[in-house]
Amino acid sequence: MKKLIFIGLILSLSVAVFAANVALLTASKGKVDLTRSSKAAKFKVGDYLQNKDEIRTGGESFAAYKYVDGSTTIKVFSNSVVKVTAVSNGKSLGKKATVTKGSLFCKMNPNSGTFDVQTPTTVASVKGTEFLTKLTKDRQSMFIVFEGEVTLKILDDPETKSVTAGKTAVVEADGRFEIRQSTSEDLSEMEKAELESSRARDNKTLRIPMVDPSGRTRYIEITH
Repeated sequence: MKKLIFIGLILSLSVAVFAANVALLTASKGKVDLTRSSKAAKFKVGDYLQNKDEIRTGGESFAAYKYVDGSTTIKVFSNSVVKVTAVSNGKSLGKKATVTKGSLFCKMNPNSGTFDVQTPTTVASVKGTEFLTKLTKDRQSMFIVFEGEVTLKILDDPETKSVTAGKTAVVEADGRFEIRQSTSEDLSEMEKAELESSRARDNKTLRIPMVDPSGRTRYIEITH
């Protein structure tokens, strides 16, 4: 009986640990701070991120993470603040990144649960796509879609808006919005993002095991 209780305790602790670990930090360059439970947390590339962890980058800095279900990669660029959130929905993971400053790039595989990006005015829902989110100094929320489709829900507006590949949505601080063809200036934001991403690597490779919500172990190779 004691042995069974002990095994049960181990399993319970394992589930609690995996539930707390929602993502994996895959890159960090320059000044990157991590806040956990309102306190600064020490970290290194390859460490797990927990639900509601907050990533803050300084000037000429960069961070990236991948959710434990292996579906969604997030790149956080200079002078940004992003909160990492995920909850288990049965065998899938409901994921969200909350941007309160700066910009991030999302690449999500289709048919892999849900993922939202939230800014002070807007929630962007994704089911497999690539897009850049930017919160400007004027509190505009920009969504530049490169592949797939993003559904926007502007706060206090019951209707949703669809933004497809090749288009950019701009939501003003007061909720006014515009959906237009992406301009060369919009697309240059992505070029800048890729440049910052490439500078985050120094040719070291880590192979990290990740356990998804269904209990399967996946291995991810990280070059940083």
